[in-house]
Amino acid sequence: MPALALSLGLLVLTAGVPAAVTLVPAGTAQAAAPSSLAGVESLYSQDLVARINAERAARNAAGAPVPQLQVDGGLQAAAQAWSAHLAATGTVADPPLNDCTNGATQICAFAANSGDSGAGFWPGDGSDGMAGAYMASTGHRQNELGAAYEYVGVGVTCSANQAWTVELFGYVYGDYPSANARQVSQDSVQGDPVPANPMVAGTQTGNPVYCPGQTVGPSGQVTATGGQFPYPYGVAGVPGEPNGNAPTPVVGMAATPEGGGYWLARADGSVSAHGDAVNYGSMAGTALNAPVSHIVATPDGKGYWLVAGDGGIFSFGDATFYGSMGGKPLDAPVVGIAPTPDGRGYWLVASDGGIFAFGDAPFQGSMGGHPLNAPVVDMAADPATGGYWLVGTDGGIFSFGAPFLGSTGSLRLDQPVNGMSATPDGGGYWFVASDGGIFSFGDARFAGSTGGMALNAPVVGMASAGSDDGYWLVGADGGVFSFGARFFGAD
Repeated sequence: MPALALSLGLLVLTAGVPAAVTLVPAGTAQAAAPSSLAGVESLYSQDLVARINAERAARNAAGAPVPQLQVDGGLQAAAQAWSAHLAATGTVADPPLNDCTNGATQICAFAANSGDSGAGFWPGDGSDGMAGAYMASTGHRQNELGAAYEYVGVGVTCSANQAWTVELFGYVYGDYPSANARQVSQDSVQGDPVPANPMVAGTQTGNPVYCPGQTVGPSGQVTATGGQFPYPYGVAGVPGEPNGNAPTPVVGMAATPEGGGYWLARADGSVSAHGDAVNYGSMAGTALNAPVSHIVATPDGKGYWLVAGDGGIFSFGDATFYGSMGGKPLDAPVVGIAPTPDGRGYWLVASDGGIFAFGDAPFQGSMGGHPLNAPVVDMAADPATGGYWLVGTDGGIFSFGAPFLGSTGSLRLDQPVNGMSATPDGGGYWFVASDGGIFSFGDARFAGSTGGMALNAPVVGMASAGSDDGYWLVGADGGVFSFGARFFGAD
């Protein structure tokens, strides 16, 4: 959980409704800053509103109506201005709540929550921890869940690797009778204060939003840009949560040598680790010239390489950088990578079958410059010979310095092939189609597939579990399917 310093909003109740009020000009809009940081702050604010409304929805009942909060421009502007003040002073304090005297139609703030997140903790540094901390505090929870309120403004300022947040709650001043009636009903049915349970949008729920410099993963990964990041395991979503920074698609997976875990890589360069796989770093939050297209592990499983569509290489753990095609003109995008058996080199393959060799990887030939029936989508190395195979979307196999063990190049497939993996001894290989259909050749044994099943997203890759008959498939949505292998979780 984050290190939180929270102060209580004014909660002087009269006949069930807070009496302290503040004047907020109706219709005042928050100024839009052109920087990306303003976008992160806006996303953080939207996420907190969604979490508050999820908690309110869980307590709404016929005998005790708890309306969903609408964001008011005036409250939003006031909350944002005060959060900026908190960040500038480095001290948490509630805004002054003055008398609301501008007429019966004025939207006024009757209560306020203020706080700051921690820096350096996961989970809980992001909007999840901020919402959870407010819900864990009796007074702040009462503000968030009070049935009297119909409007909210949430201000967020990212500063010094923290989020400074302010929440203002209110209703139209002339709506006092209805607001009071709702509050009295809630007090009689749910109690005063409203109990903490059920907790439906607290810590580790949905995809939290982080400010720059906050810890976003279990291995201490820190985001340089901020934004919305998923947990490395599945969690329930929050109704209405923004998805403007939704995770990019998974593009591939790699396994540890003994089959005790695997990594999943996304197009934005983020990496999640499962089982005994260790997260050695990623390109998450870094601007890329081209999306990441694949991930492969080093032979000892203590590192991995990511390759982007422009041939750029990113090395993590004990993976050594031996060169790349980044910044060089390509006839076709790079779609795959395979390491040499000793891990001291690697090959890249482009969709036209062109091969680029680095380190001790010998060039054995390519399909570059040759007409293809279908584009190449992946490759695998043969540990026995030091050669490699390329596979096309039609399942056609091209062997260079490695034995040809069969293909589906002459068959009509239901869905295109988009990944392959070799057995540990190089005596066989599988390739997988986008519907999860598996094709086995050589000593690679068929252990099952998702062919014929309804999938939420297409399968985009596979990895061997360190045996001749075990493997995993991964979908673009991060779903993992295990066949003859242990399941270690999904994104």
